Amino acid sequence: MNKDFKKVMLISGGISAEREISLISGKEVAKSLDRLGHEIINVDANLELLKKIEESKPDVIFNALHGTWGEDGQVQKILELSKTAYTHSGVKASQIAMDKHESAKIFIKNDILYPSTILSSLNDLKDNLHFKFPFIIKPRSEGSSVGVSIIRKVEDIEDYTARNRDRKEVLIQEFINGPEINVAVIGDSKTGSIEIDPKNDFYDYESKYFDDGETKHIIPARLSKDEIVQVEKLALKVHNLIGCKGISRTEFIYDKNKSKFYILEINTQPGMTPTSLVPEIAKFHGISFDELIDWILNDASTNR
Repeated sequence: MNKDFKKVMLISGGISAEREISLISGKEVAKSLDRLGHEIINVDANLELLKKIEESKPDVIFNALHGTWGEDGQVQKILELSKTAYTHSGVKASQIAMDKHESAKIFIKNDILYPSTILSSLNDLKDNLHFKFPFIIKPRSEGSSVGVSIIRKVEDIEDYTARNRDRKEVLIQEFINGPEINVAVIGDSKTGSIEIDPKNDFYDYESKYFDDGETKHIIPARLSKDEIVQVEKLALKVHNLIGCKGISRTEFIYDKNKSKFYILEINTQPGMTPTSLVPEIAKFHGISFDELIDWILNDASTNR
């Protein structure tokens, strides 16, 4: 443990649709920070965050927020203003990673396979079917699979529209049938992967956090050694292309018919809940939860 970091502000909760998950992550991180001997300042982050930082004067900030505002560059701007060392990626990388439309441009430009996708409004979708059924609808900027649905018939479009009237833009994406492979990147060299066999149609919000163990986490993934090396190299490439710092988790779909990996997205602030994938991958590779948290904390810096 880096003894210089004694007073840690742990920010969690926040104002996004992923508030509940962030609070769970924060609770687990707090337990670890306590075991590591740090003084912890727990903050349920809101728009008064900068004031709280100035009042508390922490040595370092552990960002356990998820979703919009917390990991899309907005909180990172506040953390930069505070001139306090903080964890995870900085402003630019966070903005790009959260915006699936913008990050896809980088994937495609660098010859990383990405499912055929169209940026659309929900009104346009009702009048123009861009893909054959089934296809995917997902928000342009959300995490934890919030607002993601597989559309199998016209009625599904109507149902999705009724539940998501406030969404101005969505991504319409081809459906690729195959196993989901998640890859964790720690720093600039360590990687590990895991295969997800969800209880639902795909690895949705419920499967990620509230399925009581019905979703299967398969590690090592049911791939050849060469395929595992390939997908982990892809994730590390993406991590560096986006400019991520600390840890990231990248989602891929493996098209068995074509023997190719398609990237779905990169997450700059992976969950730290009891069912989260990065801690599970780290554990498989001999890194305990406390060791992972300690590494993230010691990796913190200003100007990420």
